[in-house]
Amino acid sequence: MIPVWKENFKITSYQVDFQKNIKPTNLMQLFQEAAGNHAEHLGAGYAALLMEKLFWALSRIQAEIIQLPGWGDEIHIETWPSSPVGPFFRRDFIFFNQQNEVICRGVSGWLLLSAETMRPQRVERLSIDLPLNEERYAMETFPDRLNGVAEEAIFSKKILYNEIDVNMHVNNTRYLDWVMDCFDSDFYKKHQLKSFSLEFLGEMLWGDEVVLMLGQDGNTFHIQAKNLQSGKVAFKSDVIWQNA
Repeated sequence: MIPVWKENFKITSYQVDFQKNIKPTNLMQLFQEAAGNHAEHLGAGYAALLMEKLFWALSRIQAEIIQLPGWGDEIHIETWPSSPVGPFFRRDFIFFNQQNEVICRGVSGWLLLSAETMRPQRVERLSIDLPLNEERYAMETFPDRLNGVAEEAIFSKKILYNEIDVNMHVNNTRYLDWVMDCFDSDFYKKHQLKSFSLEFLGEMLWGDEVVLMLGQDGNTFHIQAKNLQSGKVAFKSDVIWQNA
């Protein structure tokens, strides 16, 4: 059993933005790719859980950005499960550049859900023992509830093919795409992303309509996505920027 998973990636042209830096969404996708590969190795991957009528759902994630890698860069990720926090299965991660310098670190909270009831399950439902890596943390804190105020409507959209994943709901990484779409090109030219946090509150389905709301507190921007069909908030996000 490998307690800490290590994997290398090379940043491709289709993963970068107009400034040739990896899009935050694609960085988040690489983390989840590595996390999924580790889960498969541990016997708790998608197929294994499906047989038990269970699945993993990302509930919270927080990441600190030191430097976004660019087109052609080779990066290395280390990720590992830690001790559970209440109902959440904690998984930390660190990205390194070719000089072995930390360029991004973060922590995520996952729920083990029943595919039949959609209710969180305890660790005992798993037929395996996960490595806990006690006291090994990428960040000392665990993502808390997000309570920022967002009242300005920025844009709305209808959920179509590109947002839908294998579970027939919006893939969580697409939410971060929407967050990044709340800022224009001039803003990106003058600012660098310092950190982002996401709290997932409800699923969104093909055909649903969503409106993105924005609020600001200094360099911190609060973003919420409201499902226009249900009237409920689908997710919340805080993003912190610094001057470029």
